[in-house]
Amino acid sequence: MPTIREFKDQFRRREGIHLNSAGQSPISIRVSERVKEVADLQAFRASLSDPELVAGLSRARNRIARFLGANPEDLAFAPNVASAVSQVALGFPLKEGDRVVTLDQEYSSQFYPWKVACERRGAKLEVVASDSNAQVNVDRLFEAIRPGVRIVSVSWVQFKTGSILDLKALGEHCHSVGAFLAVDGIQALGQIPFSFNALPVDFLAGAAHKWMASLLGQGFFAGKPELLKLLQPQHIGAGTFSGWGRDSDPDAKMIETASRFEPGGLAFAALFALDSAVELLHETGVDRIEAEIARLSRTLREGIEDAGIALATPVGQRGGITSFRLPAERESLFLESCKSQGIAIAKRGEFIRISPHAFNEDDEIERVLEVLKETRT
Repeated sequence: MPTIREFKDQFRRREGIHLNSAGQSPISIRVSERVKEVADLQAFRASLSDPELVAGLSRARNRIARFLGANPEDLAFAPNVASAVSQVALGFPLKEGDRVVTLDQEYSSQFYPWKVACERRGAKLEVVASDSNAQVNVDRLFEAIRPGVRIVSVSWVQFKTGSILDLKALGEHCHSVGAFLAVDGIQALGQIPFSFNALPVDFLAGAAHKWMASLLGQGFFAGKPELLKLLQPQHIGAGTFSGWGRDSDPDAKMIETASRFEPGGLAFAALFALDSAVELLHETGVDRIEAEIARLSRTLREGIEDAGIALATPVGQRGGITSFRLPAERESLFLESCKSQGIAIAKRGEFIRISPHAFNEDDEIERVLEVLKETRT
């Protein structure tokens, strides 16, 4: 089992200081090498490599499903989270008068598919207001989930402040009123342990480029069979029915596994990159990665508080997202100074967001705190 030090060493070739894993992480050496292997395979062997690609797809599906605690037959690959969420939102049999519950701080790729689905079907989208510090008001959320709600669609970890939901309690409450729970897990998967089959979550969407530290353009979703059976595929192709390379058949029926939501050819380089990223995360242990992220985040948060800045993210909050506000002039100086020094952070709404991963070093946290102190006005 690789140590945390060995995990960090997998990212030693990166340039600059990457403290925006809630946006995009650098990829590891292992992932980079896997991408080159796939590119070379297709460059030199083209269609002669089909048996290797098909076998690799099966291994990847099994490994990624195991990492998520899901069944391989319940896992589908998609280009990104927006595509995955669109599949459940637009494919679910909403009808006029149904209600869908979500939160007011959801990222647009998670929010807009449900807005459009409700508009098309005459359903009502109920948006639950957050507290003034952008933390989720759990009592208000639970109050909104009552009989007549068909689906609750929320992010496990919110992208602005890292506010995190108790999926077990939320899922049990949803099911008690006959509602499904659909979760966007992109801000948690790779940094917080998770098991799809062990939780009352009916649909999970995720993607590779944030905490999983792989390539942009590779998403996935898992669904419990009782929900997947209700979903109509939004994109139709060979993969929806009999598989690639077969003749059309007027009597063909959709295949029963989640791969019916994969209509055509897959992006093998990105998919196999995710497979290698998951392999590294699994070998290292997500619990150990979470502990290192927590250690680095506590140092960061305490340093921000020591600088006299109020956090929007509680010091002890789980996860790697740390958010705070600065006065406009100081914010501008801080963001510009970080950019000029190659420090990747993010501005999200009214917040500055810093999100270290386990590959980050202590001196990188110290450096961003120094820049923060240097930009007092």
